[in-house]
Amino acid sequence: MKMFLKELDAKKLFAIALPVSIQSLIQNMLGMIDQVMIGQLGDTVVAAVSLGCRPGFILIYTLSGITAAASIFASQYEGAGDRSQHAKVMRSAIFCCLLLTLPFFLLAVCASKTVLRIFISDAAVINVGADYLKICAVSYIPLIFIMTCSAILRSTGRANIPMIAGIGAVIVNTVLNAVFIFGLFGCPAFGAKGAAAATVISYIAEAVVLIVYMQVYFPEGGVVRALKIHCSKDFARTFLITALPAIGNELLWALGDSGYTAIYGRMGTEELAAMTLTFPVQGLSVGFFSGLSAAAGIIIGNLLGARQTKQAYTAAWDFFKLCIVGCAAIGLVIAACAGLYVDFYNVSENVRIIAKQLLAIFAFFLWIKVSNMVMLSGVLRSGGQTRYTLFLDVLGTWGIGIPFGIIAAFVLCADIRFVYILISIEEIVRLMLGLVRVKSKKWMKCIV
Repeated sequence: MKMFLKELDAKKLFAIALPVSIQSLIQNMLGMIDQVMIGQLGDTVVAAVSLGCRPGFILIYTLSGITAAASIFASQYEGAGDRSQHAKVMRSAIFCCLLLTLPFFLLAVCASKTVLRIFISDAAVINVGADYLKICAVSYIPLIFIMTCSAILRSTGRANIPMIAGIGAVIVNTVLNAVFIFGLFGCPAFGAKGAAAATVISYIAEAVVLIVYMQVYFPEGGVVRALKIHCSKDFARTFLITALPAIGNELLWALGDSGYTAIYGRMGTEELAAMTLTFPVQGLSVGFFSGLSAAAGIIIGNLLGARQTKQAYTAAWDFFKLCIVGCAAIGLVIAACAGLYVDFYNVSENVRIIAKQLLAIFAFFLWIKVSNMVMLSGVLRSGGQTRYTLFLDVLGTWGIGIPFGIIAAFVLCADIRFVYILISIEEIVRLMLGLVRVKSKKWMKCIV
């Protein structure tokens, strides 16, 4: 291990990466169980719930641009040994998140059907999805505190706390899903609405746990102190300069990914349902490496904060090696088990066949997707390179993926499998340009 990873402290790597990956794995595994539950209700409900999740999906990625900036500052302050600044970071992150969340909440509550018509024209799917979306909108508020608290805790060496809170939340969500969807223990069967209610309750529980923990054990970075402390204009300006490109990055990427969903939805309900069946596996496999991305950002951010640039550069390539080796193994497992997984769903045979083949394509591109996540969201952002990662994501998603997808689906009238392959080409372009940037060493900056 030491010969393979020249500058990475294995103990520190696992201390950061394992809690994040475990939390993500459990969330995605239970999310997969939720998807199987929803999958028992047929193709229409599967497609409706998938689309009802889209605004929340976009919001999460938009907010992650803010929390990425918070993590950059918190990890570099931690590396510099100055913990007195964490409350200012938290305050800035909370208020930015609140401003961004309000329009998402209003759209979800007041214009749910209009939002869903962007993705699909099937009236039955829109009606079910709109009811799901209105209820899920309530979860957007606790989501703010979940993401900001988790970012600060992970960046200051407390990654196990968000992991524990997240695991508890997904267990609550899964149990309540079973009760509310199917009507167990005397509860009425609410179907898709029950799944939405379970999400709201679990998010509220997770937010309360994190806020209380920080108030008791980490008050210097907690919500209460953050709301009381004063932030100078210079700090607010520096935070926004770092955060805005990351916000734009994540927002445009999430909108682009939702654009892909709109392409699949406009191709047909079966195509959308088949792609939806792949989402839990995609989330599970990418989530397995999310800890690696988080560890890259924090460890390299600590090194940059301590002015150890040579070690930071070598560590970046160590993370890339881990991506390739790990993804090769996981990709083989996905390809081998795709058929077994898809057979759990109560969907049409054609949807099963398409989903299996889409999973095989995803397995092939997995190492590229994960390498982009680690090198762009972890390595480059650790040095404050949010504008460059914004450029890469806009180029890849909007300059390559979306145009290729539209041409393949609606001009060439190609099969969804071919459309998915063409869309995935953007991942290759982003990786090549990202690696060139890493090699240039221009990203290695201390910003605190």
